[in-house]
Amino acid sequence: MYREIEVNDFLPILLEQLKFCESILDIGSGTGTLLERYEAAVVLGLEIHRPYLLHREYKSPHIIPVHGDASHMDKLFLPKTFSAVTFIDSIEHFERKEGQRLLGMAERIAYNRVVVFTPRGFFPQEGTDHYHLQGEHYQKHRSGWEPEDFMELGYAVTVLKGFHHAQNPSFREAYGEGHAPVDALLACKTV
Repeated sequence: MYREIEVNDFLPILLEQLKFCESILDIGSGTGTLLERYEAAVVLGLEIHRPYLLHREYKSPHIIPVHGDASHMDKLFLPKTFSAVTFIDSIEHFERKEGQRLLGMAERIAYNRVVVFTPRGFFPQEGTDHYHLQGEHYQKHRSGWEPEDFMELGYAVTVLKGFHHAQNPSFREAYGEGHAPVDALLACKTV
């Protein structure tokens, strides 16, 4: 499935994909700005940069911060452990082959679905940490993704037309003030 839509807020679309998920593993959770919006009974935020977890924006007891490297998630979690595994603005921080490997791991760890939200194409973000927590190395974008990349792997893709624009500081740094907006992708796979 492929569709294109125009929205300012991707959260309702994301939450619709996670509607009946009882447990969620969020890969690269950062400070976790979205995690309290998930309706799951248990949410694990896996993050490699410990300061993001120490300065997390969530305090709910059902959201568990986990300091670890996503590259080893198959060693941390057994197959079919979580209803869903999410990559929200995180898959682009990995090289392409590593990102594909992580998606494969996520598909084994999830028993319902894998959900990815990422810019369309390569968004040239250098290592700027807008949280000011010395995570510059982890903020750099290392890959770009197109709808076909996910569709070849069996994902349904929704293109969010013009989602990234000059109101976003990372967008302004990458493209400048007057650049045309860039699409985002929401890719979902039922496993």
